[in-house]
Amino acid sequence: MKRQTLRKLTVAFKAVEKDVSPRVAELAAKSSTGQLSEEEQAEYARIVQLNALLSLLKLQTQAHPTPLSVAR
Repeated sequence: MKRQTLRKLTVAFKAVEKDVSPRVAELAAKSSTGQLSEEEQAEYARIVQLNALLSLLKLQTQAHPTPLSVAR
């Protein structure tokens, strides 16, 4: 991936994280006390899966950065 694309992705991830952080905190608190509805459990599971996937993507891009000299 080009560095510009990675920067754009990083900005987008931070914006999404800022928007969903309150909801994630709410779901985490309810999960800790066993108060999640079935719908909330599914939502929380999707968020956890997405977070894991994004973490892997981030690790991959850090481990295999695209050299700046590669032209497209």
